[in-house]
Amino acid sequence: MKKLIVLGLGCVLVAPWLHAADWNHWRGPGQAGVSSETGLPDEWSQDGLNLLWHVPKSGARTAPLVMNDRVYVFNRFGEGVTLKERIMCLELDTGKTIWEHSFNVFLTDIVELRMAWANLAGDPATGNVYVHGIQGKFFCFDKDGKILWEQSLTEEIGRISGYGGRTNTPVVDGDLVILSSLSSSWGPHGKGLHRFFGFDKLTGEIVWISEPSGKPLDTTYSVPVVATVDGVRTLFAGIADGAVIALKVNTGERIWSTVISKRGLNSSVVYADGKVYASHSEENIGETKMGGVFCFDARTGAVIWKQIGLRVGYTSPVLHEGKLYVADNSANLRCLDAKTGEEAWLFNYGKEGKGSPVLADGKLYVGDVGGTWSILALTPGGAKRISEVHFKLPDGSPDEVFATAAVAHGRLILPTMSQLFCISTKPAKTRTAADETSSPPKAKPGPVTRIQVVPAEAWVWAGGAFNFRVRSYDAKGQLVGESQADSYELKGLTLADAGNGKYTSAADSGIQAGVVTAKKGDLASTARIRVFQNLPYTEDFTNTPDGAPPGGWISSKLKAIGSDHEGERVLRKRAHMPSPPFARLRCYMLPPIPTGYTVQADMFGFSKRKRFIPDMGLINARYIFTATRNIQRKKVIRLVSWAAIPRIQKDVEFDWQPDTWYTVKLSADVKDGRGLVRARIWVRGTPEPEAWSIEMKDPSPNYDGSPGLYAYSRMITEKSPGTEVLFDNVHVTQNK
Repeated sequence: MKKLIVLGLGCVLVAPWLHAADWNHWRGPGQAGVSSETGLPDEWSQDGLNLLWHVPKSGARTAPLVMNDRVYVFNRFGEGVTLKERIMCLELDTGKTIWEHSFNVFLTDIVELRMAWANLAGDPATGNVYVHGIQGKFFCFDKDGKILWEQSLTEEIGRISGYGGRTNTPVVDGDLVILSSLSSSWGPHGKGLHRFFGFDKLTGEIVWISEPSGKPLDTTYSVPVVATVDGVRTLFAGIADGAVIALKVNTGERIWSTVISKRGLNSSVVYADGKVYASHSEENIGETKMGGVFCFDARTGAVIWKQIGLRVGYTSPVLHEGKLYVADNSANLRCLDAKTGEEAWLFNYGKEGKGSPVLADGKLYVGDVGGTWSILALTPGGAKRISEVHFKLPDGSPDEVFATAAVAHGRLILPTMSQLFCISTKPAKTRTAADETSSPPKAKPGPVTRIQVVPAEAWVWAGGAFNFRVRSYDAKGQLVGESQADSYELKGLTLADAGNGKYTSAADSGIQAGVVTAKKGDLASTARIRVFQNLPYTEDFTNTPDGAPPGGWISSKLKAIGSDHEGERVLRKRAHMPSPPFARLRCYMLPPIPTGYTVQADMFGFSKRKRFIPDMGLINARYIFTATRNIQRKKVIRLVSWAAIPRIQKDVEFDWQPDTWYTVKLSADVKDGRGLVRARIWVRGTPEPEAWSIEMKDPSPNYDGSPGLYAYSRMITEKSPGTEVLFDNVHVTQNK
């Protein structure tokens, strides 16, 4: 984990007031899709009516943020081999670019049209902005574009992206930035679950990990909201097991979980007056109709009312003055009584509802996927469309709208997939006075009922040190203080105890993976720790136990286990579960390291019925080498980084054989700003060829990444395993 700032708890900034005139959350500062702005446009046009500025090629599928006279947008950038994700910072008054940062996509099944899926999160206390990419990169930028810290969640904690683009949005609260994801990493966390991670917002350090879910049914993207309920700072969200949950923000403790769907939840929730509102469009529990809108008691999770049959699966509700506005999948807008769920009226504004409505100045601003932004005037008896602007691409197809509007300082920021518009009836220099509200006084903490050892998950290279401390909390999850534990105990780790919470690993240490348990009085807390061997790194699986992967590797025991094969100890890629996440193995043996190293391993792919063969290969710096078949069914060796597009790929015909041991060497370097990726493959036991078997140059290189193993098994049935793959004699060495 890269930590470019190290600040103690006492340095965390807590704003005494928030700029409500800014738009620092994708649903606004109140997290309910409502703005107090007035005098906003009733109509506008792309030709200039009420148009302040327009930026082409800067559209987005997510909501912009507005903070400190700047607009932040997350989108895709470039094309072909230079296709990347990008965060842009624009001047609020002009739309001119102040700074931008783009970064590669890699090792994900998500396709181009679903890039930059997650909303940005802003921190009004610091001005920092948080970005979560589809490849698992998680950044903290300051307002001037400096990267304060970054992490690669796929390679470090086993984040699972799926293929649909469903990437989770971070939320900032107090000292934390909280992000959730399906994940499968190492040890007990190899089990795939929807987990929440509380990161220190200034350093990126993991403060807590929460596992509130049952068996995940989908990847999902419901964005949490945070509120104080009975003195408890509480996070509410829909998750992948079909439940709405409540967690204590500062500790990650689950308060309640109520399952309402047989599939995962994507719509975000809203909160007001002790109630939580959620929706979905999938199968209900114990009902035959699809979809529903639900109201919960925020304290217990009990359902107060529900309206079954409303398929509100993608947009998020708007809650204002006792009315709940929900837009279903077919762009039908309904007004419900927030107390009873009774429907007051229905209005159709389009064909497909994905972007969430925003309410401001007595109007709803809402987009339709078919390429339309509409303004709807609200009356006690219904809604009336007063403006409709259509968008076309140069080829005549719709410029689609998935995004949600941002409202700040007398203007609206409206994205399409390819363009960004700022509209207003007021001059560009207009600024709405911030609603300066004092922070509610904090109650005096109660007795300590829970401790948390921090960091909750960390890794270090051999010779490095860990510095632990303990945070104490009361029953409401309120921080009491930070100190050292009475004692620390190690399991699975052999670290020298330097005392006072500092542990140092030996410079020649091999890979270790275990836990440290902190005890303070009668309370205890554990943290997950890995120590990695410095290069050169070697693994022959001699000490890998049956039924488990090597300690600390990012890989579930459902995918890869230590096993014996004809007198050899190997890593066996299992092929007993037919679903794609288990048919494929992408495991990472070390954290991301700078490009300029070589991965070597022996590999053996079993055939089935002679016709079915697996893919097998290696990962280096986010490039994958595979022995596979192309779409013409010819045997090839392949280099690729983002296979779903692919951004860059090279195939060379190579008649590799199943049921045969091969040795493969994959090397990656960056020279003169270009990536050079090369591989050799030969039958094990024969001389290594002098020439590279395949080479590829990348004009947009990956500058770091984790070494790993890759395999994909085929012909898996319930009655018999599919095409397994064996690995042995793994080496990672620095290039000369």
